[in-house]
Amino acid sequence: MYIYKICLLSFLLFLLGCDFSGSTSTPKVSQSQTECENNKPCVFANQVKVWLSEETLSPETPFSIYTQLPANLTSIKAKLEGVSMYMGYIPLQFKRQGNTWVANTMVGICAEKNMVWKLVFTTTDKSTSANQTVEYYFNVTY
Repeated sequence: MYIYKICLLSFLLFLLGCDFSGSTSTPKVSQSQTECENNKPCVFANQVKVWLSEETLSPETPFSIYTQLPANLTSIKAKLEGVSMYMGYIPLQFKRQGNTWVANTMVGICAEKNMVWKLVFTTTDKSTSANQTVEYYFNVTY
């Protein structure tokens, strides 16, 4: 009986971490007239290119996020945020491999079968020290 109560309490706490007020529709990415489809390679107006290792992603399964930057951009800061449900954020560590930057990651599972995630990707312009942020959306389904 005690274990049953602990399991039930754990499950309820898990559900409290999920925000069911978010939209289940798939948001589009837009930055300076650039439209991107979720889970597809995207080149933003500032010439930052982002793509995923897989077009179809599942929760709790490792995948990679790739990016290529123009020569004037550096200092990548990135995190993943849940859009459909609040799941906190996942910091990403990009490592350079030739002219491509790669981050290996995975996302958690929640009550919604089709979860929309957002990559918030910030770079710094070498010449002006100005930060530039792009947002890349992708779906994870189970």
